[in-house]
Amino acid sequence: MVANGADSYFLDVDATGELFRDHGKGHRMTKAQDRANRLARMRRIADTGLVLGSETAQAWANKALAFDHGGATPVADGMWKLQKDREKWGGYYPENAPGVFFKPVDLPADLAKAMYDPRYRAPLYETALHGSLVDTERWELSYEKLPAQKTTRALLAMLYNTPLNYVLDGPSLKKHGAEMAALQKYFSPLHKAAGAEQLTSFRQLTKDRTVQRTVFGKGALTVTANFGTTAYQGLPGGCVDARLKGDDAPRRLCPAELRKG
Repeated sequence: MVANGADSYFLDVDATGELFRDHGKGHRMTKAQDRANRLARMRRIADTGLVLGSETAQAWANKALAFDHGGATPVADGMWKLQKDREKWGGYYPENAPGVFFKPVDLPADLAKAMYDPRYRAPLYETALHGSLVDTERWELSYEKLPAQKTTRALLAMLYNTPLNYVLDGPSLKKHGAEMAALQKYFSPLHKAAGAEQLTSFRQLTKDRTVQRTVFGKGALTVTANFGTTAYQGLPGGCVDARLKGDDAPRRLCPAELRKG
């Protein structure tokens, strides 16, 4: 299954936490044994040297996994209804760039608010697991899938020190490659320095909760994101400042600026 050179493996739902008991004669199962079996299965794959991930991983699975898909997306119920509308969301075609991944979608206002409005979010998952698991959004929510949320999602990724998701083919790489490279160039040193550090502080710095700050480890990385439209202590709206321990000045990113020109 990895003869093509793949170095990672995604094992769907094993770590999600939906554990079962079975009273059927000849195949009895307790939730505790079901969890033990899943952990053994995950460790068997991870022990081969593959980088292993699973869906919306629970805390009990963090020692067997390297990454998680889905924990960074607070999905509201309306998302599932929207995804079933293939005309709006896209289907599993064309073969080279399925619409389900590549077709841009405008989220309804209530859904966008429930999922991405930073005023109502707190990095609880990162507070618990950032030091032991790389967390990402759901795999079908690539960075280009939701154009109206791009700036917010980029700021959240930097604030939480979690990587963005991308789906790529030749045309999309040609169109968005420079932007993606700039985002990665900014994010990479931050994650290298603090990717295995605990999230030790999260603060909302303004009354409207649009300016937020995180600290990782004992000051290894401090990130301030301005989700608003008014500058805060020199930080423009829609921008983020990150300071690694030892930096003389913060490193600034304004995601919308990358899309100009």
